Amino acid sequence: MKENVASATVFTLLLFLNTCLLNGQLPPGKPEIFKCRSPNKETFTCWWRPGTDGGLPTNYSLTYHREGETLMHECPDYITGGPNSCHFGKQYTSMWRTYIMMVNATNQMGSSFSDELYVDVTYIVQPGPPLELAVEVKQPEDRKPYLWIKWSPPTLIDLKTGWFTLL
Repeated sequence: MKENVASATVFTLLLFLNTCLLNGQLPPGKPEIFKCRSPNKETFTCWWRPGTDGGLPTNYSLTYHREGETLMHECPDYITGGPNSCHFGKQYTSMWRTYIMMVNATNQMGSSFSDELYVDVTYIVQPGPPLELAVEVKQPEDRKPYLWIKWSPPTLIDLKTGWFTLL
């Protein structure tokens, strides 16, 4: 009787190894959220690196909740930020609130989750670079030379509410 159970266990294990591992079919690897950025404090985007796909088509979803809430939400926009991203428009963005998010990777063999990432939009504001940057060396006759730097503010930045001062 013990030999039959041992034989059945070995057979099942070998069958699993043959159908899954040798064919390259595994659950997906662990994804990683590596960057979140807000260009203007009113919207933000987070990007992730997918793990291995396990040799199968793999679906990714980002879920989040705000600190103090228990209701989970799914990413509102997977398109705007490009591949492997989640974009939060104005209606989903709250300053001074912490978002707790993670990415779920799922294929036919199983699922894996990224580590939770805690994001406060206040700390990820990063406007675009200045535009039309120009540097000149000024040499007045009666003073030392100096650099004259001029630029235009980046697009998609709110200069009216006092969050940035680029003059």
